[in-house]
Amino acid sequence: MNQKLFNTIFDNDILPFIKEIQDNNSMIALRNLEACKEELYEKYSELNRNYKEQIFTNGREDSLLDRHKIASCICGAFLWVPVFDKTGLMKYLRNEGKKVEVYFYYVNELAAFFAASKFLAFFMIDDHKTELETVRAIVKEFPKAPSVTKNKRGFWNSVLFNMAQIKDKSQIGLEHYDVYSYAMFFFWLEHYFNEQPSA
Repeated sequence: MNQKLFNTIFDNDILPFIKEIQDNNSMIALRNLEACKEELYEKYSELNRNYKEQIFTNGREDSLLDRHKIASCICGAFLWVPVFDKTGLMKYLRNEGKKVEVYFYYVNELAAFFAASKFLAFFMIDDHKTELETVRAIVKEFPKAPSVTKNKRGFWNSVLFNMAQIKDKSQIGLEHYDVYSYAMFFFWLEHYFNEQPSA
């Protein structure tokens, strides 16, 4: 994926979501999004290149990763390069001791997951571009949350919590972000979506 396509998907699909989150909580500030976009693409390219080096033995520049691996690299890039500054929110939580919706606490993880899902959906749509009902379903319904057992937080909250642990050096640390596991995670999200009836 070249930078032009990355920028197009970012501007059309990711940016409106980022602005919606920021509009819904004044304690969350946007970082410089133009600078972030450049950094995000650089980090995505680095993760993509490293992934290729591990799985392709031919050393060819034109070898391509599948969409789940691309989604994993996008997710990792957004975890490395946060688009939100939560300093105001963290001060509020410390000073006021009041609860906020979990999505605001994990706002950068939410942006990472959302971005990865949108990039994955873009490539899913490209595969099904002649099947209008499938395209509509992907646009409207992807991803779907698998049911959880004995987990009161729910699937999406658990996903965001797990991503937050990646960023925590005392837990995992971003340098240990597992692109391979997250590629499988995005594969299974698509598989689950394909197995479920459309609404």
